[in-house]
Amino acid sequence: MAPLSITCMLGIASSNPDELDFATDRLKEEHSQLRQQLKALEHSAKEVSLLDNPAEGVQVLQQLRQQTADFVEALERHAEWEDQQLFPFLLDYFHRQSAPSITPSFWVLEKDHQLAISFIQTFHETIIDLTPIVIKKQLIEAAAHLIQACLILNDHFTMEEQLVIPLTEKVLTDLESFFS
Repeated sequence: MAPLSITCMLGIASSNPDELDFATDRLKEEHSQLRQQLKALEHSAKEVSLLDNPAEGVQVLQQLRQQTADFVEALERHAEWEDQQLFPFLLDYFHRQSAPSITPSFWVLEKDHQLAISFIQTFHETIIDLTPIVIKKQLIEAAAHLIQACLILNDHFTMEEQLVIPLTEKVLTDLESFFS
């Protein structure tokens, strides 16, 4: 099935509700993949505090730096799809309703995303100057930034699903009512 292309905001779902189902499935699948990456990142970051050898800790953090860069690329591709296609459709659809606005909820999601990226950037900046002569406390502090980003993003994905999935279900229910 073709990816959700929301060029005509309401035309998509009304012309093919399967595309909205596809979008919901894509959201869940991408979140699952991103969560797996987060789990691995968080696990490795937590291991740093268990290492007795600071040189080993620096090596683990340097590996994590590349892994987080790869993760951020995947996260940004996902966020671009959400921001350019899925969220504008939902915002436009529900803006036409006489219900309370969902815009603040999307704003909170965006701020969570920015906060997590900020922790990842701080993690990257912190480990740039690490050498094997660093003290264990510095290693743990560097890893803590990444762990915090992982926690925020896990919560972010959960909140996003708790917001988006009921919204897409509501759109589908509206379409079924309209066409029945």
